[in-house]
Amino acid sequence: MKTGARDYCIMFVGLLCLITLTITESATEGGSGGRRIRRRSPVDVSVGVILDLNSSLGHMALNCTNFGLQDFYSTNDPYTTKLRLLFRDSRNDVLTAASVARDLIIKEKVQAILGPQNSEQARFVVELGFKYHVPVIWFPPSGPSLLPPRSRFFIHSYLVRSHCFQFRAIAAIIEAYNWQSVIPIYEEPEFGYDLIPCLTYAMEEMDTRVPYISAINQNFNETQVENELKKFKDKRTYVFLVHMTVELWSRLVKVAYKAGMMSKGYAWILTQGLSSVMDPEAKDIKVKGYMDGALGVGPSVVSNKNDIISKRRYVARRLLNYNKTLSLYGLWAYDTVTALANAVENSGLVNYNESRVDLVDEDLGMRNETGQKLRRAIMHTNFPGLSGNFSLWQGQLKPSTVVVYNVKGLTDTIIGSWSPRTGLARYKLMDPIRWPGNTTDRPPKLKIGVPKTHFTEFVDVSGEWPNMSFDGFAIHVFKKVVDVLPFPLNYEFVPVNINAERTPSSYDDLLCSITDKNVDVDVIIGDVTIVANRTNCVDFTLPYLDSSVSMVVKVRSDTKSRWILFKPFDWLLWLILGVIFVGATVIVIILEKKTKADPESQFQNFVRNPFLIYMSDIGSLKSGTSKWVVIVITFLLGLALQVYTANLTSILTERTTAKPSPWRDVQEIKRNNLSVGYQKDSWVKGLLIHQLGLNEEQLKPYASPDEYNHALSTKKDGVDVIFDEIPYLTLFLSSCPSCKMTGPIYKSGGFSFAFPKNSTLVLNFSAAILNVTQNVTTFRNMKKEILLPVTIDRSEYKSDVEMRSLKIDDFGGLFPIALFVLVLFLSLSILRVLKVPPITPWLHKKLVPFSSA
Repeated sequence: MKTGARDYCIMFVGLLCLITLTITESATEGGSGGRRIRRRSPVDVSVGVILDLNSSLGHMALNCTNFGLQDFYSTNDPYTTKLRLLFRDSRNDVLTAASVARDLIIKEKVQAILGPQNSEQARFVVELGFKYHVPVIWFPPSGPSLLPPRSRFFIHSYLVRSHCFQFRAIAAIIEAYNWQSVIPIYEEPEFGYDLIPCLTYAMEEMDTRVPYISAINQNFNETQVENELKKFKDKRTYVFLVHMTVELWSRLVKVAYKAGMMSKGYAWILTQGLSSVMDPEAKDIKVKGYMDGALGVGPSVVSNKNDIISKRRYVARRLLNYNKTLSLYGLWAYDTVTALANAVENSGLVNYNESRVDLVDEDLGMRNETGQKLRRAIMHTNFPGLSGNFSLWQGQLKPSTVVVYNVKGLTDTIIGSWSPRTGLARYKLMDPIRWPGNTTDRPPKLKIGVPKTHFTEFVDVSGEWPNMSFDGFAIHVFKKVVDVLPFPLNYEFVPVNINAERTPSSYDDLLCSITDKNVDVDVIIGDVTIVANRTNCVDFTLPYLDSSVSMVVKVRSDTKSRWILFKPFDWLLWLILGVIFVGATVIVIILEKKTKADPESQFQNFVRNPFLIYMSDIGSLKSGTSKWVVIVITFLLGLALQVYTANLTSILTERTTAKPSPWRDVQEIKRNNLSVGYQKDSWVKGLLIHQLGLNEEQLKPYASPDEYNHALSTKKDGVDVIFDEIPYLTLFLSSCPSCKMTGPIYKSGGFSFAFPKNSTLVLNFSAAILNVTQNVTTFRNMKKEILLPVTIDRSEYKSDVEMRSLKIDDFGGLFPIALFVLVLFLSLSILRVLKVPPITPWLHKKLVPFSSA
């Protein structure tokens, strides 16, 4: 083709393209009402991002912010604006954060600021934003939920309606597990500003006690942290609430692990700040290994949408390229920059004119208008984010459900949830949970101190630690009380304060040692009496058994005799009566013998049976003298018989009547300077000296019922009376039938359980003790098992000798004589039947007529 022809072709094609372009533009102008629109490149909008780039969280937020911005513009094209992120390092310093924020606002002309991480830094940045009318969007903090000053240029993308939101969930957890005391540990100063009032508000209607609040400074070294943790052991509290930055927590938890406080029996609760920044699968955070068994709270980010789940996984994979793992903090950073980019596009910050595209003027008045537009646009942002639905309400994200998780190695398991509307889903918390020490036993495990006592019926401790057995009335009562408590109680029995004699050195010292922290127990049970001076050291529950004080004496025991039927007369009187009777009988026989000429004489009959003299008709006697002798003797014998009967009746009546005590009260004991015994190591000694006025020289201590009995029975080095509490005396009387309780009763507080001062368990145990003791049948059977009376009735304390009936032993002198006579005459009768020649013919001759009769 020739050159000219080729040039014409090129000119024709160019003309055709020009005509086509002209037609297209004309059609466009007509369709748009004549308005001319040109496709321009997006306008850069500067946004400052303040992070602590020396921390792992700062780098994670940086990466997630970039990812969020890239994903937003890659899926939302075309846009007229584009964020230009200007990252600045706060170096974890308040002044540095304020300085870089000022530079960003004045020099870089940023339209908004994201961050910083720390709430104390955020307070200064928000002040600058308010002054220059620049909206500040605060990242969810790594620590406290303390809000900076409220202003219309402050937007808080933290998952709370109020800064006490998470503590209401924590209080619900504490109540669900019925933890009686908890120690908050916070990083000072800023973390305590919201912790203390919020926790107080959340727990105001609970019985949980806060015995100590620990403040740890970021600058504390390991020794200072260790000294602070040592203070916790003195408080006997095993549940700790941690509210601090992850940097300080990583140091604290290691010290606690070395101190054995991350072991069995302890519980740790982590606030939302820690749960938000510590990823369950963060292998680079070695501190996770020390957290095994801890509980934590955090916002719920559970999603059933496949696209959200896929995007999370995609972001997590991209972070792995930077050796980082995705956490809730990163999700918030991703969603926050997405919300800001969308708000900038919809806020109308861009002005168009015919020649160029530019931002609004940067004077203060125009910046105020720009800031207000951007703030309104952010407040109207609503979209499903990676961390949940991003919808602001009064400058904050709307509250959502709080999840409760359990740290298990390097993973977290959600075990429950809480929301303001439904409260805590407790049924989930009942699932097996791993607690510190790799155990499923719920902490804390209360240590129940059990002292050994002289009366094993109340407390019987045997064996060697740790294989010891605990039994007795007090142990049974404690177990019954625990059964009726409104909550489960995890406990173990521990022997306390045992000396060489296997007895408590002193109950007063033992109880006060709880206050002095010398005995590591949470409660002391057993035969512990409520006494006024002991209330200075411990708090007592209601008594489960009365323990008033009385005295026991030895009663006379001279009525128990085999010869009681002969006791109405003494042996001399019996001899005189016998002589008179025999003498009178002989006289009558002699007098009647003189009348033997009379064939009707009864002489032979009287010889055979002398008792016929007093049994026959007096008219059968022939001698007048005999008649007078019989009359006189019969009168004397009748009179003696009446006196005998009356005296025997008196003796037998005296046996069934309570004998008066030889010592009736303390005044007689003082007047006679009597010796008094008491239970060794008992508070009764103080009662006898300080209240009853006895001298210490009169008192002698004894350690067992056998020693009591021996002391009362021994005149030399013994005692005249024993003072002790009624439960002990009733047990002693069951083994001492010749002893008797007498005298007035001195009231005491009763047997009880002793708790450290201000223990919240006292009220629960007191109510449970009432339930047990008012169950008449159950408590009656428990008391009968150790021979305790069901009621305090002094008639029950009478001696066994005083109440017993006549027994065969009382006739021990009569039955042998009667048996001898019966055997003798039975033998003679058998000999007569067998016709055996008698050994003594004269005796046989005399007795045969009698036996034949």
